[in-house]
Amino acid sequence: MATMNIVLILFLSLSSPAQELFQQANSAYEAGRYDEAVMFYDSTLKFINSAEVYYNRGNAHFKANHIGYAIADYLRAWSLKPQDKDILFNLNYARQFRVDKNPPPQNFLTTFFCNLFTIFNPSLTRLLAALLFFISAALGAGYFLFRKPAVLTLSLIFLLLLAWAIGATLYLRGAIAPNCAVVIVPEAILFAGPGEEYKQIAAVHDGLEVKIVEQRPGWVLIQIPGGLGGWVQKEKIELVFA
Repeated sequence: MATMNIVLILFLSLSSPAQELFQQANSAYEAGRYDEAVMFYDSTLKFINSAEVYYNRGNAHFKANHIGYAIADYLRAWSLKPQDKDILFNLNYARQFRVDKNPPPQNFLTTFFCNLFTIFNPSLTRLLAALLFFISAALGAGYFLFRKPAVLTLSLIFLLLLAWAIGATLYLRGAIAPNCAVVIVPEAILFAGPGEEYKQIAAVHDGLEVKIVEQRPGWVLIQIPGGLGGWVQKEKIELVFA
């Protein structure tokens, strides 16, 4: 099986304690001590915010049958390196193990735009959008001043690139929204209000991706795929981009 291969080398510039923790995590993973590997990856992440570490920790969670935690980590890794095919493959692979119904498979157009809009990470995409905006504005002003066909052609090209950058920025913003969360327990009951005395609405299961709508002490109102909403205990979900 090609999936679940961990990254063995991180960054040469990483501090010595973090590098040692990362290597200990990898050793524990390869020895089959997945919960121990998760703890070492947790410690590594205190030193560096890295797609590779999230990816490896996601693999360890998956091997330990923590599907929700694995999906959350793959989403974190993907947000940092959306162009990485291994991360996306493992994310979609882990989603197949959810109890709740998976979203319908992507069609050709959805896959095309996903690939088109995830060439760069979110930070670089936003930077490119700003840069392309100023270049397009300068070229547009230049055309109105000089009326050169070549300037018009360049203006149109950069406008198309700007449209792509704006589309990519909006796509990535939606994909890594701060209210994204994942169910991390085998089963969680949704209630009509923030308390167990309220009517039970539905049950959701490990790995389901949800949106947080509102928070109360100890409880969160979530929306699940399909639009249904309900209150669930806060400790039963993992906020992806905390």
